[in-house]
Amino acid sequence: MEQKDMVSRRNFIKTSGMAALGAAALGLAGCGPKPAQNAANDAATSVADISWDEEYDVVVVGAGAAGLATAVAMATEGGDNTTLLLEKGATPIGSGNSPVCSGSFHITEDPDAFAVYMKAMLGGMTATPASVYETYARGAAENWDWLTGLGMTEDDVKITPQGDGKAEWFELENSDSFSKCQFKSDNADENRQHISKFLSAVLDEYPEQVTRKTNAPLTALVQDPETKAVLGGVYEDKGKSVYARARKGVVMTCGGFENDPEMLQDYLSFERMHAAGASLNTGDGHRICAKLGAGMWHMNSFAGAWSNGISLDGEKTMPYRSLKKALGIVVGVNGRRFYQEWEGTTMFTKGEEGPLSLHYGCRHGHQNFGGEWRMLPLPDKQWFVYDSEGKRFGAYMGKDVINNTLQNQTEKTEIDPTIDAVADGYALTADTIEELAALMEVPVDELVNTVNVWNASCEKGVDEQFHRPSDQMAPVSTPPFFAIPCIPEILNTDDGPRRNEKAQILDVDGEPIPNLYSSGEFGSIWAAKYQGSGNITECMVFGRIAARELIAKA
Repeated sequence: MEQKDMVSRRNFIKTSGMAALGAAALGLAGCGPKPAQNAANDAATSVADISWDEEYDVVVVGAGAAGLATAVAMATEGGDNTTLLLEKGATPIGSGNSPVCSGSFHITEDPDAFAVYMKAMLGGMTATPASVYETYARGAAENWDWLTGLGMTEDDVKITPQGDGKAEWFELENSDSFSKCQFKSDNADENRQHISKFLSAVLDEYPEQVTRKTNAPLTALVQDPETKAVLGGVYEDKGKSVYARARKGVVMTCGGFENDPEMLQDYLSFERMHAAGASLNTGDGHRICAKLGAGMWHMNSFAGAWSNGISLDGEKTMPYRSLKKALGIVVGVNGRRFYQEWEGTTMFTKGEEGPLSLHYGCRHGHQNFGGEWRMLPLPDKQWFVYDSEGKRFGAYMGKDVINNTLQNQTEKTEIDPTIDAVADGYALTADTIEELAALMEVPVDELVNTVNVWNASCEKGVDEQFHRPSDQMAPVSTPPFFAIPCIPEILNTDDGPRRNEKAQILDVDGEPIPNLYSSGEFGSIWAAKYQGSGNITECMVFGRIAARELIAKA
């Protein structure tokens, strides 16, 4: 059976004045939807036939930072409005990127200047209107007062002004117009160690206004075929389909598609990628909203596309960024280097000579490619090659490493000599490059030449092929030698249904779909260069906006 046929069997789609229900088509292809909690709904053929199992003012789909922020705004500003917060996974703070990211966010005292920086990051990408990124900047200016109003204190957080070259794109205008703010992970109160934990704790204070459910994936939205207004949703709970009416609207905060192999191939053109953060971001919301006529944007925008090690048997992937590429080289299946493989993030002193087009580093996956900063089309299979000196200084940091950050890619300190990539099942080893090439099944002459050219470059202190910074070059010359297979790695996608400045989801004609909103990485505003901490920021900014738009409805 073709996929489109399998999908159609799982959809509950009626035309000519009847209900339109967009059912999720993931994981159970060919199977029918779960039986309705109310058996009468299994036979429903129109909106009028639906017997709602539950009624709320608002339904929020996804309990990551975007969903939490939306629900918190509904609870604290919405009076008697009721909210249902659905979470696909088992964790009350979500199964996406929010709980596993740093949790830092943007604050600013000059939103106009910050908006100029936002525009500069977009460059020539004109599909994101000024009204959207200007709204983002104004929202960043509100973050501090909003969070302190919820109980956050200055002692709870670390504030890092982004002047003096600290911003990710310090070369751009007004890059010093904002600061990063982050809950301290060592705070005594666990609920003040991360933004997601903080928002969740606030939400726990409003049990009458907000109903929270886990293991409750949304499978459909209910849309009036005449007005196109979204009336509610259908979610699974304990093996039954539950029909939940949303009197005012639905807010989609269900993340991206980094855990869906097919969408990664279709939109990012990667045969396979390892998702470093989320576990359940499989594009459910994209498919559901597409069935309602939502227009899509930024479908190839994402953070990541560096590479990380995979075990020789292909069963295990290393912890996030646990290879120090500065201590070796990366080659393809042809035995040749193909890019500037050092993946640390180098920021510069403000005023340093040189334009962005000549700078280097890996900025959330963006790398210098022909003077422009792009996501590189990394090959499906790569090899990280290093020597015994690289091993001594942590080219492989270990299968259980947890202190692997962008910054420690630049460190060169000896590690525990018992850390062994070969014993852990990640690396091949040999006494000569020729023998290593044979084990890797790459052309022997090519790998030998690549290593010779690289070692000569290290001797000169200049990488004439790909311009790796001289202080991040290390020869591959001291046996034994090692090779770890690598695949592309992704943090998150920034795409989905098109969003306007009111957090409304737009249809293919650019018109709002009534009663349908979004926040966070689902329909993210990021389209070109990405400034770190931007996703958590938009979770709060557009979550608040969506909530306030819904609260204002009669």
